Amino acid sequence: MAEIDLNLLRVFDALFEMRSVTRVADRLGLTQSAVSHALGRLRRVLDDPLFIRSPQGLQPSTRAVQIAPGVRASLQQLRDTLAPSRFDPASATRSFTIAAGAYFCALIVPALMEHIREAAPGVSVQIVPLIENGTAMLDRGIIDLALSGMQDIPSRFMSVPLFREEMVWIARRTGTLASQSPSLAQILRHPRVRIATYRQFTTPKVVDNDLAEAANHIIEWAPHPALHAPATVYDSRTAVAIVGRTDMVACVSRRIAERAMISDDITVLMPAARSESISLAMTWHRRQDADAGFGWLRDLIATITAQF
Repeated sequence: MAEIDLNLLRVFDALFEMRSVTRVADRLGLTQSAVSHALGRLRRVLDDPLFIRSPQGLQPSTRAVQIAPGVRASLQQLRDTLAPSRFDPASATRSFTIAAGAYFCALIVPALMEHIREAAPGVSVQIVPLIENGTAMLDRGIIDLALSGMQDIPSRFMSVPLFREEMVWIARRTGTLASQSPSLAQILRHPRVRIATYRQFTTPKVVDNDLAEAANHIIEWAPHPALHAPATVYDSRTAVAIVGRTDMVACVSRRIAERAMISDDITVLMPAARSESISLAMTWHRRQDADAGFGWLRDLIATITAQF
């Protein structure tokens, strides 16, 4: 059988419904001769009259009756496929995979899941760590979205800043430093819990090459001999727990510190930077930019973080 033009099927479907060349021409915005020409082509391709004139209008042949349901269903499926993506959270059943470190897991994920359970009970979320370069994970489709430090990324990705974070020095609330207004030099003379990561996608790369730089950043990439650090951990919540039970200090995000002050024996000593903060963002691949479901998820995360 010769290939059938999609427009011929549209004409067939309309003729089967309306049984009139004139009305079909009006609906489809065609001339009557164009509709008649399309019907003639269909007759030749299918080797069947398809519609026979009668006093009641065009009457379908047996062959036309047989194929009409399939033609209509196929046209509707094609329209649905090509229609703009729609997403109804209340009835949706799909899954999203988000890469996020301990910081985002503590601050954002609980609120995110609370909103999802209320608005989209059929939606599931898998939170995974950034175990490798985040752009590679997005390229390979391992994750749908990354929550991380803001960075320059290739143009095939989209990245939107969520909020900025300030770093602060913390110490044990009942320790000696907490009872005074210590200078930076005094803080740095205390043993320190270092927080280190080696994934450039998740945090800004910083080389801890002097005491001033050490005061300005949460992440140290290279140890400095002048800084005594008996403990090195990979997340700030562990650092907070250690500080609350020892004479050590740590540099953590202000939001983590303020939350920890409610339950842990810690206090904020001073900001770790005079004018510098970290921009935190969500990043995704452009191929998913038009997906309504991902758009809903991104909007939800943006709404949650806007309260920060």
